[in-house]
Amino acid sequence: MLRALRVLLALILVQVALASNSFSWGPYTVTVEHYRDEGGQEMQRLLLVKGGEETVLAEDYLINVELAELTGAKPPELIARAYSGGAHCCNAVSIFALQDGEVVTLSSHDWGNGGLALIRDSDGDGKAELTMAHSYAYVDGLCYACSPAVWRTYVWKNGLFVEATRRYPGPTQEAMEHAFTALREALESGGNSALELIGHAATYWINAYALGRGREARAWLAKCVPPEVMRWLERNRIELLRPFSALP
Repeated sequence: MLRALRVLLALILVQVALASNSFSWGPYTVTVEHYRDEGGQEMQRLLLVKGGEETVLAEDYLINVELAELTGAKPPELIARAYSGGAHCCNAVSIFALQDGEVVTLSSHDWGNGGLALIRDSDGDGKAELTMAHSYAYVDGLCYACSPAVWRTYVWKNGLFVEATRRYPGPTQEAMEHAFTALREALESGGNSALELIGHAATYWINAYALGRGREARAWLAKCVPPEVMRWLERNRIELLRPFSALP
């Protein structure tokens, strides 16, 4: 499950990186500056420049930025994705807005192996939804590639990005169906390890839960997967089903 997530997020980072490294945002110029740290490591920093003064918003191995209309206020919000480098980690997402000419942080969070998977205005209301992928890398003995992940969608409401997955179910539905298909194929082949079955089963269950179909998914799993898979799910249910009612 996480292998597919990593490929998806890597493609997003590459696509965003093709955009200009410098652009205007209200009274500011947004720039991604390349430099080397004291150890010679190539790094990047996100700068806001105004009247010759620079403000550093983020520093990391790789930083990609874009503008998106999220709140309905002008100008659009600035989204920064920071990647720490390395094969399996880590991605941080920060969202900034301009209010009365001042920069404010609407959300900032280190998503580990997950991150921002999709930005789109699917209902045409002029405010894009954010779909975040939350991963459970290595949880309770799982390998990286078979660790589960859940897709949840958020919208701006009353000063917060609140969860609206059931209102905008598309990405989560797709993730659930993909995991369900992979799990059925793995069960039919009989050649998959218990850890791989757990990864598929957990991804199916937690995405179904986010859509309000967790009881239905669990009932199917109880009938169809080996007992050790159900024991793992029960042992980790509190962590897996932990709600994300709003973005931090």
